[in-house]
Amino acid sequence: MPYRKKFFFLIIFLFLTASARAFTAQDIQRVKAVKQLLEGIDTKSLQQTMDELGKTRHPQLNLQIREAMAKTYTDIVKEENVSGQKKKEWLYSMVCLNMAYLQFGGYQGARENTTTLNRLIRRKLKEYLPADVFKQHGFLYSLE
Repeated sequence: MPYRKKFFFLIIFLFLTASARAFTAQDIQRVKAVKQLLEGIDTKSLQQTMDELGKTRHPQLNLQIREAMAKTYTDIVKEENVSGQKKKEWLYSMVCLNMAYLQFGGYQGARENTTTLNRLIRRKLKEYLPADVFKQHGFLYSLE
């Protein structure tokens, strides 16, 4: 193989391996715990989830977000006796929607005119997210 081809393949290999971040055994256990909490809701494989996290700019923060979302979902399923696949999927979509609301700065607004469920979800998300999450680089998004 000519030198140029070897160099090209080396660059491609380095690019592909650099896009996926290494995770510790503890990180993998945390992802497994999240997937267990979301059993029946999250249909992605462990490897797919790890790949997604590895491609983000802030994998540890994104893992914390997923943990908070999974715990919030599980708490509400238990507390409100949510049953049925469709209801559980809908509830998880509401958890995702409320996390997006927080990440786009919705928590900074005046008293919200929203549902009891949304208030419950946001309260639980804030309970499970790190205390300084709103100040962490990479948590808040802006459309500007």
